[in-house]
Amino acid sequence: MLKLINYILLSFMVLSVKAFSQEVKISALPINSSYSEELFPCYIDSSLIFASDRRVSVFKNYSDQQDNYLYHLFVVKLKPDSSWTKSGLFDNPLNSIFNNGQIWFADNGNTAYLTRNTYNTYKEFRKNKTGSGLGIFVSKKDASGRWSAPEALPINSGSYNVGQPALSPDGKYLFFVSDMNNGYGKSDIFYCENVNGTWSEPVNLGKTINTPGTEVTPYCDPSGRLYFASDGLGGFGGLDIFYTMKTEDGWTDPVNMGEPYNSPEDDFSYYIATSENYSFFASNRSGKTGIFRADPQFPTFDEVMPQKELKYCGTIFEKKMMEKDTTRFEFTWDMGDGTIRKGKKVRHCFSSPGKYHVVLTVSDKKGLIPEVYKTSYDLNIKRKKQIYISSPDTVKINTPVPFDTKLSFFDDFEPGEFYWNFGDGFKTKGEDVTYIFRKPGVYVISCGTISKTDPNKKMCNSKKIVVTE
Repeated sequence: MLKLINYILLSFMVLSVKAFSQEVKISALPINSSYSEELFPCYIDSSLIFASDRRVSVFKNYSDQQDNYLYHLFVVKLKPDSSWTKSGLFDNPLNSIFNNGQIWFADNGNTAYLTRNTYNTYKEFRKNKTGSGLGIFVSKKDASGRWSAPEALPINSGSYNVGQPALSPDGKYLFFVSDMNNGYGKSDIFYCENVNGTWSEPVNLGKTINTPGTEVTPYCDPSGRLYFASDGLGGFGGLDIFYTMKTEDGWTDPVNMGEPYNSPEDDFSYYIATSENYSFFASNRSGKTGIFRADPQFPTFDEVMPQKELKYCGTIFEKKMMEKDTTRFEFTWDMGDGTIRKGKKVRHCFSSPGKYHVVLTVSDKKGLIPEVYKTSYDLNIKRKKQIYISSPDTVKINTPVPFDTKLSFFDDFEPGEFYWNFGDGFKTKGEDVTYIFRKPGVYVISCGTISKTDPNKKMCNSKKIVVTE
């Protein structure tokens, strides 16, 4: 297995899930090197922090028991022209002389949770033949921008590894990876809950997520969707990237991210640039482990129409009678759906689309004219041609909300993939999706599609959602 598994993915290796294909542009970052491994991307404030086993000094470089260079944190910045600056070592004291792995920022970038070896001396590190001794540490930035010396979390242990921290959007839960004894496989994903400023005892996420294989690199997006990598859930080969969501009934079945995120090789360390439309992940699909950028190719929809509600209503009248004095006559309408209405002009709502035979009967109220005037109409009530977004109108924050397009009507338009925009920067694809809103407010949700037969034809509709506390 890869060196990264042995040393950075917590040394946990003793060494069918629905997948969907997406239109995504995958590109290797120029920071990748054929002489080193790059992994664990973390993106914040236009800076990409990552771990690499490249040389850090011309004179002195520490190595492991197999004489491989250790991993340190590096940083590059994305320039306005979309090029990257030259990489350099990340801030001290967040880099130890030993292995340094996945990092996570909280409190607007002022708190850092990071993975590193727990050894005190290089001699102690070299004496350990198992590659274990990894823990999670926390550091805080002071008013001058300096990081404090990282402090070990109480969940660290000398008998097992913990690492790869990721916090939930509200900071209440800390997800991490461990090979502690009460797991399901070689490495499992656990979490701790923050109770009055103290982290609870670790809890295993359970067998819906964890397998007899390896689960690593958790990442929580702003909606609460949890991404991770696994080689025990089936897929394309090696480690694949999956996601799941927490509901009242527990964690949903993991969904494989599909191609091109996943390949026959190892794909892991998924991280979304939340203020952008792209994401990063690590993979050894090119031979050496490197970091890749994924740019979903979401089309633009210039015309977004507010959806019309499914009400099949209209006003019906007899045109020949409208300009005549008809006060002495009684108009009786049989609407063809079992409803009888009276009036020269009537407003009626049909319960569903379909063909209706409407009959109008006109009689003399005073009985002076015995004859009865009758006429009839065949009405074909159709649905509004639109993408219909089915969802609650009002929802609460931190609650999974289902959205689907099953009540849409396309007539002769043959829809392709459905593209969703949730009004807060998050975009995704699918006929039915689930989303969690983290802030109250009014959101305009849109869903668009492109015709399968004519790429120049598009359809996009929107709906307002009120999100409350």
